Formats: sequence, structure tokens, C-alpha cells
Amino acid sequence: MRHIRFIIAVLIAAVLACGCGRSVQSGDDVATRQLRVQRLPDLNVPRSGHFLAFVGGELTVFGGHTTGFIPTATAEYFRDGSWHLLNMYFPHDAGFGVTLPSEEVLVGGGCAEPFGIGQTWAVELYDPASHSFSPLPILDIKRGANASAARLSDDRIIVAGNWYADDMISAYSPNSGGESLRVPTLGRSMPLILQTAPDNALILSSSGNREENLPPVADRLKGDPIEVQLLQEWESWIRPDVCQISNYFIGDETVGGFAWIFPAIRKADGQLGLIKVVGEEFSLLETERPLPMTSPEGEALTPGAILLADRANRCAWIIRTVKGTGHIDLVKVDYGEALHGGKAPLNLYSAETPDSRPFFSAGVVLMPSGDIAFAGGLADSDNYHPDGIAFIVHTESEEKAALPWLWIIIAAGLLAAAILLPALRHRRNGRPAAEPLPESAVDSAEDAFSELMDRITKQMEDGRLFLKKGLSKDDLARAVGSNSRYISDCINRKAGCSFTDYVNDYRIRYAQQLLYENPDMRLAEIGEESGFSSEVTFYRNFKARTGQTPIEWLNAKKA
Repeated sequence: MRHIRFIIAVLIAAVLACGCGRSVQSGDDVATRQLRVQRLPDLNVPRSGHFLAFVGGELTVFGGHTTGFIPTATAEYFRDGSWHLLNMYFPHDAGFGVTLPSEEVLVGGGCAEPFGIGQTWAVELYDPASHSFSPLPILDIKRGANASAARLSDDRIIVAGNWYADDMISAYSPNSGGESLRVPTLGRSMPLILQTAPDNALILSSSGNREENLPPVADRLKGDPIEVQLLQEWESWIRPDVCQISNYFIGDETVGGFAWIFPAIRKADGQLGLIKVVGEEFSLLETERPLPMTSPEGEALTPGAILLADRANRCAWIIRTVKGTGHIDLVKVDYGEALHGGKAPLNLYSAETPDSRPFFSAGVVLMPSGDIAFAGGLADSDNYHPDGIAFIVHTESEEKAALPWLWIIIAAGLLAAAILLPALRHRRNGRPAAEPLPESAVDSAEDAFSELMDRITKQMEDGRLFLKKGLSKDDLARAVGSNSRYISDCINRKAGCSFTDYVNDYRIRYAQQLLYENPDMRLAEIGEESGFSSEVTFYRNFKARTGQTPIEWLNAKKA
């Protein structure tokens, strides 16, 4: 009986480990995990209407307005435990920002006067290597708050949207400035600019440039406008002033090249959902259950949502808050299954801001580590008294840290069962207890992992499977005759890293070889030939793994 109790205790511990970190139930009766929050020093300038980026290995905030609802022509970058203040050339309150493949940031438009009034011609470029700004040629028309900008794969930057001023669909070049392309069918505020082909994009929004509700019509960059039937039932919800449109991109060759997801609200009942766009086809992203509408404590969440897509891990984070509190609600959507006819699993998380400080409209960015950084924002929507709060919510790193302990506990339970249950059977039959398992039985599992790792390595090195865009654990499992769970466990055990890190390490080494042997080759081509889904993903992973940009690495290599 004592042995049975021991086995039960160990297995209960394993079950509890599966729920480690899970706390209260949400309003939809789904367990929610509390995430750890790392407090950062407050910003030097409290601000809202700014945006946050991670460039040059640093968190950096741009523009916005400060106390008194006055635009601030400043930026700040975080290094060595503190924020460092920079002067910009122009104020950009609720302006747009685009991170370029070089990790330079294009900043433009926004309110030029206090109280969210006015527009500006101004555009400037931030260089994270020198922490400096350079003025650029002006826009083709003045842009105020709620304009959007997006970089296309042909390097054009498309700008659309305005606030209480005329709208225009335009192209912008850092060399020549703005060029008007066409008058939009509808003047828009906070438009989505979704690339659908190498030379085309859709421009759409549910909100007009004078706050009116818009019909579900999308302009094409090239071609006639189209009516989006799904948007008769759902309205889009995005915030281009707090995160860039590239956060909604999930494209790779397995889903047609250009694919997006964005949050939307069902007009009939306010239910939050996700819309996916592949090419010009709109549909709902199916999830295993509806997105929750209340916090774990049953409080109503803000109606809209911020979405950050993590293409490397084929998931997206949906972020909402409880107004007037420091509570943050996060939903991780593993969208990969839903792109091929399945339903996306949901995992629910929550976090509390430092000091439980209420905030709204903060700058938000997904870091290369998978953690999410927040900076600035409003307390209770008070534009006259923005906050300087800054913190990081640890997401994937928390799960990865817990995983080895989970497997250790489960393995201990199984090993105890394997040793003690035969002993109990022998004793019941009046025979001596069996001897413990020989070391060879324990070693057999390690041999199996080693043999599988050899097959994985052969596929990666001889078959160059890492060059396949969108390579998944299932793809690798089929190639080596295994399954995705064993693939993940084997790589974690033998390589000491995640599947994604393992594949990207091969891609970076291959990219370094291409870069060294073909110094005149375009970086976009190097990233594509190395298996990365986009040029931005290539830059982000290269910098994360080498500590240098591709050009910096090449110069150091040839020095």
C-alpha cells in the first residue's frame, strides 16, 4: 500500500506540473496562466500617441504627446538599464512608423499641434546604430493622426489614411518623397494596408477619416475596388499608432505567399474574432473555442484588441485590458492549424502592470525572445496626463523554463511505476521482489534519442531541409519517419534548444555562407534563399543570433 501511495503521489505531482502557473478560471471557464512581469524604469517623458519598436537590439519609443496633450519631438532607447532621451526633428503625435530591413525606422505624419489637432508633411529616419535622426523629403499631402504606412516586398512604402483631412493613397520613397497614386473610394482612418501580390495591396478600414462608419469596400493599389462581404458582419479593429501593420503578417509559401490576420468585432453582439486574408480571400480564422470576452475575474475587457503575430512560431498574441485597472489579458493563438482547415488552439494568460497601474493605448512590441514589451500609454483615457510606465511580460520563456521540470516529474512517475509495480506483483504471489531495472533499459531511451537526432541531422545537413519556408515539426517528422512530439523532445534534449531555434541556426549559418561568397547579393534574396519567410524575419534572427546586422557581420569577417 505504501508503494501505491508513492506512485499516486508522484503522478499527482505530474498532473499538477501540467497546470503549473495556472490560476483562476476565466469567464469562459478556461484555465488562465499568470505571466511574470519585469518592471523597467519609467520613460523620461510620459507619453501616448507614440509607437514602440525593437531595433538595433534595443527597445525604442518614438514621438507621441506628453503632459498637457502637447506633442513631443523626442524619442527614447533602452540600454544598460535606463532610457536615453533623443531629440527628433519633428513632432509625430499618433503618426506612423515603418521598420525597414536595415532596422532603420521611418517615422512620419501625425498631429503637429496640441490637443490632437493638425497634420504635418514631415518624415524622418532613425538610425539605431548611431542613435540619430535624419530629415527626409516631405509627404505628398499632410497626414494627421491615424494614417497608416506599410512596406511592400518591392520596397515601396504605401501610405493611406488621415484624420479630419483629405485622404490619398500614396507611395513614399526616402529618396524622392511622397507620390500620390490614386484618390481612395472612401476617406479612411487607421486603414489596413495588406499586400496581396508582389505589386498590389488592399486598403480597408471600418472607420472614416471623419469618424463615420464605412461600408465594407476595399481599394486596390492596382485595379477596381472590391466589396468584402465578411466585413458586413464584422468590423476591423487595429491600432497603427501603437504597433506596425507588419505585426499582422503571417505569410509564407505554404499559404500562398501573402497572408494576414487581424482582430475584428462582430457588429451584432461585440464578440471578438480574427479575420484571415490570403491573397484577396477573406474568411474567419477558426479557433477551438470563442475568444474570451471577460477577464479571469469576470470583468469586461476592452472591446478591441492589439494583435502581434509571431511568424517564427506560427502563433499570435491578442492583448486586451480591463479599463481602469492594471490587468492585462493575453490569448495565444496557434494559428498554424487554422491555415490548413483546422481550428487554432487557444491558451489564456494574464499579467498585472507594475504597481497595478491602469493604462491604455501603450506602445507594444513583440521582442525576438518572444516576450512582449509595453511602454507609455494613458490612465483612464486621460490624454492630458499620459504615463511613462514601461515593462516586459515574459511569455514563451516562461513556458520553456517550466517544460524540463514537467518532463522530469512525469519521467520520475513512470520510472517509479515501472520499478515498483512488478515488485508488488511478485510480493502478492509470495515471490521475492524483482530486481531494479538494469542500466541498459534506462540507456535505451537515450540511444533512441541519439539515433533519431542522427536522422534529423542528416536531413538538415545533407537534405538541407531547413531551406524549406515554413518548415514545421510535422514536415521534419515525415522526413525522418517519426512524429512531431518526438521531434520536439529530441531536439530539446540533444540540441538544447527549441525546434524553431534549431532550424534558424542552420538558416543563419547558410545565410552567412551566401553573404560571404556573394557580397553583392541583395539581402532580401539571401534571406529568402536561406529559408526565412520574410526579410524582416531574416534580419531579426540574424541580429539575435550573431549580435550584428548582416552588413556588420560581413565587414567584421573581412576586416
